[in-house]
Amino acid sequence: MGGDGGVDVTVAAALAAARAADITLVGDRRAIEPVLAASDPAGRPEIIHTEERIEQGDSLATILRHRTRASLRLALECVREGRADAVVSGGDTAALMALARHVIGQMPGIRRPAICKALQGSAGPFWMLDLGANLACDAAQLVQFAHMGSAVAQASGCMHPPRVALLNIGTETGKGPPVLHAAAALLAAESRLAFVGYIEGNRLFRDEADVVVTDGFAGNIALKSIEGAAWMAGQLLRRWFESLGLIEQAGMALARGRLEALRREMNPQRYNGASLVGLRGIVVKSHGSADAEGFESAIGQAIREVQGDLLGQLALRFAD
Repeated sequence: MGGDGGVDVTVAAALAAARAADITLVGDRRAIEPVLAASDPAGRPEIIHTEERIEQGDSLATILRHRTRASLRLALECVREGRADAVVSGGDTAALMALARHVIGQMPGIRRPAICKALQGSAGPFWMLDLGANLACDAAQLVQFAHMGSAVAQASGCMHPPRVALLNIGTETGKGPPVLHAAAALLAAESRLAFVGYIEGNRLFRDEADVVVTDGFAGNIALKSIEGAAWMAGQLLRRWFESLGLIEQAGMALARGRLEALRREMNPQRYNGASLVGLRGIVVKSHGSADAEGFESAIGQAIREVQGDLLGQLALRFAD
Protein backbone atom coordinates (compact mmCIF):
# COMPACT_ATOMS: atom_id res chain seq x y z
CA MET A 1 0.00 0.00 0.00
CA GLY A 2 3.03 2.26 -0.42
CA GLY A 3 3.11 5.55 -2.32
CA ASP A 4 2.97 9.25 -1.59
CA GLY A 5 -0.83 9.39 -1.86
CA GLY A 6 -1.42 6.70 0.76
CA VAL A 7 -4.48 4.48 0.95
CA ASP A 8 -6.77 7.08 -0.65
CA VAL A 9 -4.91 6.54 -3.92
CA THR A 10 -4.19 2.83 -3.74
CA VAL A 11 -7.64 1.79 -2.55
CA ALA A 12 -9.39 3.89 -5.21
CA ALA A 13 -7.15 2.35 -7.87
CA ALA A 14 -7.70 -1.16 -6.55
CA LEU A 15 -11.48 -0.75 -6.59
CA ALA A 16 -11.36 0.52 -10.17
CA ALA A 17 -9.14 -2.39 -11.22
CA ALA A 18 -11.37 -4.90 -9.43
CA ARG A 19 -13.54 -4.99 -12.56
CA ALA A 20 -10.74 -6.90 -14.28
CA ALA A 21 -9.08 -8.86 -11.45
CA ASP A 22 -9.50 -10.10 -7.91
CA ILE A 23 -7.62 -7.62 -5.71
CA THR A 24 -6.06 -8.23 -2.30
CA LEU A 25 -4.94 -5.25 -0.23
CA VAL A 26 -2.00 -5.69 2.13
CA GLY A 27 -1.64 -3.08 4.86
CA ASP A 28 -3.15 -1.60 7.98
CA ARG A 29 -6.83 -2.52 8.12
CA ARG A 30 -7.57 0.50 10.33
CA ALA A 31 -6.44 2.84 7.52
CA ILE A 32 -7.98 0.85 4.66
CA GLU A 33 -11.45 0.17 6.05
CA PRO A 34 -12.60 3.84 6.30
CA VAL A 35 -11.68 4.42 2.63
CA LEU A 36 -13.59 1.29 1.60
CA ALA A 37 -16.56 2.36 3.71
CA ALA A 38 -16.63 5.76 2.03
CA SER A 39 -16.51 4.13 -1.41
CA ASP A 40 -19.08 1.47 -0.49
CA PRO A 41 -17.96 -1.02 -3.18
CA ALA A 42 -20.29 -3.84 -4.22
CA GLY A 43 -17.67 -6.46 -3.41
CA ARG A 44 -14.98 -5.65 -0.88
CA PRO A 45 -11.43 -6.84 -1.63
CA GLU A 46 -9.67 -9.13 0.81
CA ILE A 47 -7.41 -7.35 3.30
CA ILE A 48 -4.25 -8.91 4.72
CA HIS A 49 -3.68 -6.90 7.87
CA THR A 50 -0.30 -5.74 9.08
CA GLU A 51 0.81 -2.66 10.94
CA GLU A 52 4.46 -3.07 10.03
CA ARG A 53 5.91 -1.08 7.17
CA ILE A 54 9.27 -0.24 5.67
CA GLU A 55 10.49 3.12 6.91
CA GLN A 56 12.32 5.62 4.74
CA GLY A 57 15.58 5.32 6.70
CA ASP A 58 15.68 1.51 6.78
CA SER A 59 18.81 -0.08 5.35
CA LEU A 60 18.47 -3.04 2.99
CA ALA A 61 19.92 -5.24 5.74
CA THR A 62 17.17 -4.12 8.13
CA ILE A 63 14.50 -4.65 5.49
CA LEU A 64 15.67 -8.17 4.66
CA ARG A 65 16.35 -9.38 8.20
CA HIS A 66 13.90 -7.59 10.45
CA ARG A 67 10.85 -6.34 8.51
CA THR A 68 9.31 -9.81 8.41
CA ARG A 69 5.74 -8.51 8.69
CA ALA A 70 6.09 -5.50 6.42
CA SER A 71 3.23 -5.16 3.94
CA LEU A 72 5.56 -5.37 0.96
CA ARG A 73 7.08 -8.62 2.16
CA LEU A 74 3.69 -10.18 2.89
CA ALA A 75 2.48 -9.24 -0.59
CA LEU A 76 5.51 -10.87 -2.20
CA GLU A 77 5.00 -13.97 -0.08
CA CYS A 78 1.48 -14.23 -1.53
CA VAL A 79 3.02 -14.53 -4.99
CA ARG A 80 5.63 -17.03 -3.85
CA GLU A 81 2.95 -19.21 -2.25
CA GLY A 82 0.62 -19.02 -5.26
CA ARG A 83 -2.05 -16.98 -3.48
CA ALA A 84 -1.58 -14.06 -5.90
CA ASP A 85 -0.44 -13.77 -9.51
CA ALA A 86 1.28 -10.39 -9.20
CA VAL A 87 2.33 -7.62 -6.81
CA VAL A 88 1.93 -3.90 -7.47
CA SER A 89 3.64 -1.47 -5.09
CA GLY A 90 4.37 2.23 -4.89
CA GLY A 91 7.10 1.68 -2.29
CA ASP A 92 10.84 2.27 -2.52
CA THR A 93 12.33 0.74 -5.67
CA ALA A 94 15.53 -0.57 -4.06
CA ALA A 95 13.57 -2.18 -1.21
CA LEU A 96 11.10 -3.72 -3.65
CA MET A 97 13.85 -5.19 -5.83
CA ALA A 98 15.86 -6.51 -2.88
CA LEU A 99 12.84 -8.08 -1.19
CA ALA A 100 11.52 -9.52 -4.46
CA ARG A 101 14.83 -11.22 -5.20
CA HIS A 102 14.96 -12.51 -1.63
CA VAL A 103 11.36 -13.69 -1.31
CA ILE A 104 10.44 -14.73 -4.87
CA GLY A 105 13.87 -15.33 -6.39
CA GLN A 106 15.17 -15.01 -9.93
CA MET A 107 14.16 -17.07 -12.92
CA PRO A 108 16.71 -19.71 -13.97
CA GLY A 109 19.11 -18.46 -16.63
CA ILE A 110 18.64 -14.76 -15.90
CA ARG A 111 21.70 -13.10 -14.38
CA ARG A 112 20.05 -9.99 -12.95
CA PRO A 113 16.48 -8.65 -13.00
CA ALA A 114 15.93 -5.36 -14.81
CA ILE A 115 13.44 -2.51 -14.57
CA CYS A 116 11.34 -2.20 -17.74
CA LYS A 117 8.76 0.47 -18.51
CA ALA A 118 6.39 1.25 -21.36
CA LEU A 119 6.61 4.74 -22.83
CA GLN A 120 4.20 6.27 -25.32
CA GLY A 121 5.68 6.78 -28.78
CA SER A 122 4.26 8.38 -31.91
CA ALA A 123 2.54 5.17 -33.05
CA GLY A 124 2.03 3.35 -29.76
CA PRO A 125 4.03 2.17 -26.76
CA PHE A 126 7.64 1.04 -26.69
CA TRP A 127 9.49 -0.61 -23.80
CA MET A 128 12.79 0.47 -22.33
CA LEU A 129 15.17 -1.36 -19.97
CA ASP A 130 17.17 -1.28 -17.76
CA LEU A 131 16.03 1.85 -15.94
CA GLY A 132 18.19 1.73 -12.85
CA ALA A 133 18.59 -1.77 -11.41
CA ASN A 134 21.99 -2.49 -13.02
CA LEU A 135 24.27 0.51 -13.41
CA ALA A 136 27.03 -1.31 -15.33
CA CYS A 137 26.34 -4.17 -17.75
CA ASP A 138 28.42 -6.35 -20.05
CA ALA A 139 27.39 -7.33 -23.59
CA ALA A 140 25.83 -10.67 -22.60
CA GLN A 141 23.67 -8.94 -20.00
CA LEU A 142 22.40 -6.44 -22.58
CA VAL A 143 21.43 -9.35 -24.82
CA GLN A 144 19.48 -10.84 -21.92
CA PHE A 145 17.73 -7.50 -21.48
CA ALA A 146 16.74 -7.62 -25.15
CA HIS A 147 15.05 -10.99 -24.63
CA MET A 148 13.42 -9.83 -21.39
CA GLY A 149 12.10 -6.63 -22.98
CA SER A 150 10.80 -8.53 -26.01
CA ALA A 151 8.91 -10.90 -23.71
CA VAL A 152 7.34 -7.98 -21.84
CA ALA A 153 6.34 -6.31 -25.11
CA GLN A 154 4.69 -9.46 -26.43
CA ALA A 155 2.94 -10.19 -23.13
CA SER A 156 1.68 -6.59 -23.12
CA GLY A 157 0.12 -6.84 -26.55
CA CYS A 158 2.81 -6.14 -29.18
CA MET A 159 1.35 -7.89 -32.23
CA HIS A 160 4.57 -8.33 -34.22
CA PRO A 161 8.10 -9.53 -33.37
CA PRO A 162 9.39 -6.64 -31.24
CA ARG A 163 12.06 -4.53 -32.94
CA VAL A 164 15.05 -4.26 -30.60
CA ALA A 165 17.49 -1.32 -30.57
CA LEU A 166 20.50 -0.41 -28.42
CA LEU A 167 20.55 3.11 -26.98
CA ASN A 168 23.72 4.83 -28.19
CA ILE A 169 25.16 8.27 -28.90
CA GLY A 170 24.99 7.67 -32.65
CA THR A 171 23.75 5.16 -35.21
CA GLU A 172 27.09 4.64 -36.97
CA THR A 173 28.87 1.33 -36.41
CA GLY A 174 31.87 2.83 -34.65
CA LYS A 175 29.96 5.08 -32.27
CA GLY A 176 29.74 4.41 -28.53
CA PRO A 177 31.70 2.31 -26.02
CA PRO A 178 33.13 -1.15 -26.81
CA VAL A 179 30.49 -2.92 -24.72
CA LEU A 180 27.79 -1.68 -27.13
CA HIS A 181 29.79 -2.85 -30.14
CA ALA A 182 30.07 -6.32 -28.59
CA ALA A 183 26.37 -6.36 -27.69
CA ALA A 184 25.40 -5.26 -31.20
CA ALA A 185 27.40 -8.12 -32.71
CA LEU A 186 25.72 -10.64 -30.42
CA LEU A 187 22.26 -9.24 -31.10
CA ALA A 188 22.80 -9.24 -34.86
CA ALA A 189 23.61 -12.96 -34.66
CA GLU A 190 20.59 -13.75 -32.46
CA SER A 191 17.93 -15.27 -34.73
CA ARG A 192 15.20 -15.05 -32.08
CA LEU A 193 15.38 -11.25 -31.95
CA ALA A 194 14.53 -8.56 -34.51
CA PHE A 195 17.57 -6.35 -33.95
CA VAL A 196 17.42 -3.02 -35.80
CA GLY A 197 20.70 -1.47 -34.62
CA TYR A 198 21.45 1.61 -32.55
CA ILE A 199 19.00 4.33 -31.63
CA GLU A 200 19.75 7.84 -30.34
CA GLY A 201 17.89 9.47 -27.49
CA ASN A 202 16.22 12.04 -29.77
CA ARG A 203 14.62 9.25 -31.84
CA LEU A 204 13.12 7.18 -29.04
CA PHE A 205 9.56 8.32 -29.73
CA ARG A 206 9.60 7.97 -33.53
CA ASP A 207 8.37 4.36 -33.79
CA GLU A 208 11.77 3.04 -34.83
CA ALA A 209 11.96 0.34 -32.12
CA ASP A 210 9.61 -1.53 -29.80
CA VAL A 211 12.28 -2.41 -27.22
CA VAL A 212 15.15 -0.09 -26.32
CA VAL A 213 18.03 -1.71 -24.41
CA THR A 214 20.54 0.13 -22.24
CA ASP A 215 22.34 -0.17 -18.93
CA GLY A 216 20.64 1.08 -15.79
CA PHE A 217 22.78 4.22 -15.52
CA ALA A 218 21.97 5.62 -18.96
CA GLY A 219 18.42 4.29 -18.80
CA ASN A 220 17.61 6.03 -15.53
CA ILE A 221 19.06 9.32 -16.76
CA ALA A 222 17.04 9.03 -19.97
CA LEU A 223 13.83 8.29 -18.05
CA LYS A 224 14.27 11.18 -15.63
CA SER A 225 15.08 13.51 -18.55
CA ILE A 226 11.88 12.41 -20.30
CA GLU A 227 9.86 13.05 -17.15
CA GLY A 228 11.46 16.47 -16.74
CA ALA A 229 10.78 17.42 -20.35
CA ALA A 230 7.12 16.37 -19.99
CA TRP A 231 6.80 18.51 -16.86
CA MET A 232 8.36 21.51 -18.60
CA ALA A 233 6.07 21.10 -21.62
CA GLY A 234 3.09 21.16 -19.27
CA GLN A 235 4.37 24.32 -17.55
CA LEU A 236 4.90 26.11 -20.86
CA LEU A 237 1.44 25.13 -22.10
CA ARG A 238 -0.16 26.34 -18.86
CA ARG A 239 1.65 29.69 -19.07
CA TRP A 240 0.60 30.06 -22.69
CA PHE A 241 -3.07 29.49 -21.85
CA GLU A 242 -2.87 31.98 -18.98
CA SER A 243 -1.45 34.64 -21.31
CA LEU A 244 -4.38 34.46 -23.75
CA GLY A 245 -6.82 37.34 -23.97
CA LEU A 246 -10.57 36.95 -23.54
CA ILE A 247 -11.25 36.64 -27.26
CA GLU A 248 -8.48 34.09 -27.68
CA GLN A 249 -9.74 32.14 -24.68
CA ALA A 250 -13.22 32.08 -26.20
CA GLY A 251 -11.76 30.69 -29.40
CA MET A 252 -9.83 28.04 -27.51
CA ALA A 253 -13.04 27.02 -25.74
CA LEU A 254 -14.37 25.84 -29.09
CA ALA A 255 -11.46 23.40 -29.26
CA ARG A 256 -11.88 22.23 -25.66
CA GLY A 257 -12.79 18.67 -26.70
CA ARG A 258 -9.70 18.24 -28.85
CA LEU A 259 -7.48 19.82 -26.21
CA GLU A 260 -8.87 17.50 -23.55
CA ALA A 261 -8.20 14.51 -25.81
CA LEU A 262 -4.62 15.72 -26.29
CA ARG A 263 -4.18 16.20 -22.54
CA ARG A 264 -5.48 12.69 -21.99
CA GLU A 265 -3.11 11.24 -24.58
CA MET A 266 -0.10 13.00 -23.06
CA ASN A 267 -0.99 12.20 -19.44
CA PRO A 268 1.97 10.18 -18.04
CA GLN A 269 -0.35 8.57 -15.47
CA ARG A 270 -1.71 6.40 -18.28
CA TYR A 271 1.68 4.74 -18.63
CA ASN A 272 2.62 4.42 -14.98
CA GLY A 273 4.11 1.12 -13.88
CA ALA A 274 7.57 -0.35 -14.34
CA SER A 275 8.05 -4.12 -14.40
CA LEU A 276 10.78 -5.85 -12.41
CA VAL A 277 11.58 -8.43 -15.08
CA GLY A 278 13.52 -11.62 -14.43
CA LEU A 279 11.89 -12.71 -11.18
CA ARG A 280 9.90 -15.89 -10.56
CA GLY A 281 6.78 -13.76 -10.19
CA ILE A 282 5.27 -10.64 -11.71
CA VAL A 283 6.17 -7.47 -9.80
CA VAL A 284 5.22 -3.97 -10.97
CA LYS A 285 6.55 -0.76 -9.41
CA SER A 286 4.22 2.22 -9.43
CA HIS A 287 5.69 5.71 -9.30
CA GLY A 288 5.49 6.97 -5.73
CA SER A 289 3.70 10.16 -6.79
CA ALA A 290 1.11 8.38 -8.95
CA ASP A 291 -2.53 9.36 -8.55
CA ALA A 292 -5.37 6.84 -8.56
CA GLU A 293 -5.42 6.70 -12.36
CA GLY A 294 -1.68 6.11 -12.43
CA PHE A 295 -1.79 3.35 -9.82
CA GLU A 296 -4.66 1.72 -11.70
CA SER A 297 -2.47 1.80 -14.82
CA ALA A 298 0.26 -0.05 -12.92
CA ILE A 299 -2.26 -2.67 -11.84
CA GLY A 300 -3.35 -2.93 -15.48
CA GLN A 301 0.23 -3.57 -16.53
CA ALA A 302 0.44 -6.43 -14.03
CA ILE A 303 -2.86 -7.88 -15.29
CA ARG A 304 -1.65 -7.77 -18.92
CA GLU A 305 1.58 -9.55 -17.98
CA VAL A 306 -0.36 -12.28 -16.19
CA GLN A 307 -2.84 -12.70 -19.03
CA GLY A 308 -0.02 -12.58 -21.61
CA ASP A 309 1.90 -15.29 -19.72
CA LEU A 310 5.06 -13.24 -19.30
CA LEU A 311 6.62 -15.83 -17.00
CA GLY A 312 5.98 -18.59 -19.54
CA GLN A 313 7.51 -16.55 -22.34
CA LEU A 314 10.60 -15.82 -20.24
CA ALA A 315 10.95 -19.48 -19.32
CA LEU A 316 10.94 -20.44 -22.99
CA ARG A 317 13.52 -17.81 -23.90
CA PHE A 318 15.89 -18.85 -21.12
CA ALA A 319 15.19 -22.59 -21.13
CA ASP A 320 18.69 -23.45 -22.28
